[in-house]
Amino acid sequence: MFRQLTTSSEGEVCGGQDLSRDEDDLFSQVGVSEENVEFCRRLTAFVAPVARHRGAVVEDPAVLAWAQAVYAAFGDRDDSGRGLTAAELEAMCGDAGPGTFESRFSVLRGMGFVHPPRDQPHQQRLVFPTVSVAALLVFERLKRGGGVQEILILLDETRQGVVDDQLQSGEISSKLITLRRAIAISANELIQLAGRPVEELIAQRANHRMSEQLLQEARTLIDLVSEQFPELAATGGQLIAQALRYSAAANVLVERLLEHIKTHRDFSMLTAEQYRSAALRSSADVLAGVFTQTVFDPPSTTVTAQRVIATMRELRPREIVRRPPRTVAYSDPGDPVERARRRQQAVRIRRETMTRLYLRGREKADLTDELLKAGWPRAARIVADLLAATADCDLPVRVVLGVSLRVDSAAAVSYMTPLRLVVPADGHQHG
Repeated sequence: MFRQLTTSSEGEVCGGQDLSRDEDDLFSQVGVSEENVEFCRRLTAFVAPVARHRGAVVEDPAVLAWAQAVYAAFGDRDDSGRGLTAAELEAMCGDAGPGTFESRFSVLRGMGFVHPPRDQPHQQRLVFPTVSVAALLVFERLKRGGGVQEILILLDETRQGVVDDQLQSGEISSKLITLRRAIAISANELIQLAGRPVEELIAQRANHRMSEQLLQEARTLIDLVSEQFPELAATGGQLIAQALRYSAAANVLVERLLEHIKTHRDFSMLTAEQYRSAALRSSADVLAGVFTQTVFDPPSTTVTAQRVIATMRELRPREIVRRPPRTVAYSDPGDPVERARRRQQAVRIRRETMTRLYLRGREKADLTDELLKAGWPRAARIVADLLAATADCDLPVRVVLGVSLRVDSAAAVSYMTPLRLVVPADGHQHG
């Protein structure tokens, strides 16, 4: 019933060519925002029979991530079977969903999603009951569809019970009536959708993508029941009638979706796998048929001479212009050797003046305190100039360094060797 989409040679979208696997049909995808809204509606309807009051169901499906994280923690870490503590669960769950772990966990524990062992109600460790596993599995199926999966499960269970001879005639009759009512309600929902806007139909398509499988399962079950329990043939016939009604209503919705795709050229409902299957299995003519009714602007073959010249100017490489180097005007700065002598003489005069200032007519002077006052890096420059003056033969002074070491971490010069400036006995000071 759910025909895959392809395009014919006339450019129409039609059923026939298998574009994907069976699970990737026209009803297999739902928009993200619409999916969340619809899933919340299903959750509300699902828990309505046991709800204490209205508005008790979460409005954000992401909240279910906390329960999934707790489920994963027990399934992966509770190898001993002794259970897990709340602190261990919090560490394993992290930031699984919106809100905080404490607020959500208090709800889960208060409603029995996790609980202490039955015989140890005051135990700190918690266990995860099987009923909570079943709840999460049901919610996962509810997220993927609107309930048709549950009808298929009941059909399969009933068929297996008949095959295994585990059901009596009365039990089978009760199950057939339950199935007939469920399929009838599902058919009514499809009939009501027929007059709704296309956007709503697209959002609901994932709920009814297995009508062909449902009809086949129903026929298989009724054939088996009619063979072993002829008295239930009438009840089985009513079930088949509702299954046919459901299948026909689903076909109407498919035709409307196909018409929408053909009219608006809206291929957004096709999955990536369907596009891939079409490319692998369809011929080039069939694929090209999508554009048979598409209007393209014809190419222009008229090219003027001005356009050719402009294009050549744009694409022609630029010419490299080589310019001669500029001449440098040299000025005569005089004799460089004489300039060097004058610089050397100025340095010697500066060093001689510095030594005279430190000696002040004396034959020796202790400059340790002077260097400490000078700070860093001026003290280093003074020492360098004094050592250079000692090396100058025209300046009869020399530097004497002590063997001790003065250390003061708070001073500007942390490490200092005592330094004295001395005039040799055979020398004299200039002046």
